[in-house]
Amino acid sequence: MILIEWQGDGMLEQFDLIFYRGETPIARIIQRLTNSQYSHVAMVIDPLHLIQLDWKTPVSIQHLAYPIGQYDIYRLKVALTETEKAKVIFFIREWISTGYDWKLIFSRFFNILFGTPIISSVHRYNCDELIVDAFRYVGVNLIDSDIKLTPDTLSKSRLLYKVDENSISFFTSKIT
Repeated sequence: MILIEWQGDGMLEQFDLIFYRGETPIARIIQRLTNSQYSHVAMVIDPLHLIQLDWKTPVSIQHLAYPIGQYDIYRLKVALTETEKAKVIFFIREWISTGYDWKLIFSRFFNILFGTPIISSVHRYNCDELIVDAFRYVGVNLIDSDIKLTPDTLSKSRLLYKVDENSISFFTSKIT
């Protein structure tokens, strides 16, 4: 596993979004169906931790362990107040251990193929939906309600910009 260790001033910032280009069969299916380079998104909560969930892991706080070169970093264009930051963290923590929303995933799949409605489960999330709702909780709408939410459409939000990877200082080390 590759872990990121931080050095210098150019660090990931709280609420940066990590858009991942997965290489697993599930990731490739997501990328193909959504016509996207990204299959997953996670959010930085401090320089060493992400909040994320995926099909096999409920909402949890984890270390950034994505291979270098397989993700892009996006940052908010709007500044959050300290109160708004605290509310986003509160929202995320309320959903820790929440399972993956398979109903949403399957309804998105059928929507793409047949135009059927997209339906979410109550008290369940997937990666992009959790992040969008966390920011909506403080009045920041990353994506318009008429846009079909995917990691790719989220990355194209008018409220995000892609961070130049050369401005982030870190190095990798392998854990043995």
